[in-house]
Amino acid sequence: MGGAAPGAGALRLLRAAAETETRLAAALVDGLPDRALTVDRWRVLQHVAAHPGASMSDVCAALALAPATATRAVDGLVDTACLYREADAGDRRRVVLRPSRRGLDVLRAVAPAVAHVEGDLRGVLGDLLADRLP
Repeated sequence: MGGAAPGAGALRLLRAAAETETRLAAALVDGLPDRALTVDRWRVLQHVAAHPGASMSDVCAALALAPATATRAVDGLVDTACLYREADAGDRRRVVLRPSRRGLDVLRAVAPAVAHVEGDLRGVLGDLLADRLP
């Protein structure tokens, strides 16, 4: 009865994802030691930079974040002048998010560290998925 236990591949993928998030968090801190850029804040900032005018609902749906987590991340980014909140021109009840120049500078500053972690993740995923490819 050799072979891997059922679910072993999924466990390896989850472990790789958790280790990658830990490496990404460390890379963000190393890239910007004077700022508190968490993984969630980086994800939100990255999304809003790619989708200016996104609403909080858009952010939650796109990043699979709970509303409270997204709110904490946005609050931190607004407090550090990386994001702006503004009323939607078409519906004043709706709040939209826009990156600031400082927020875009932050993304540029951490881009090399993020790219390094992304490369590591691609290597790990390639190794894990190679077992499943025909």
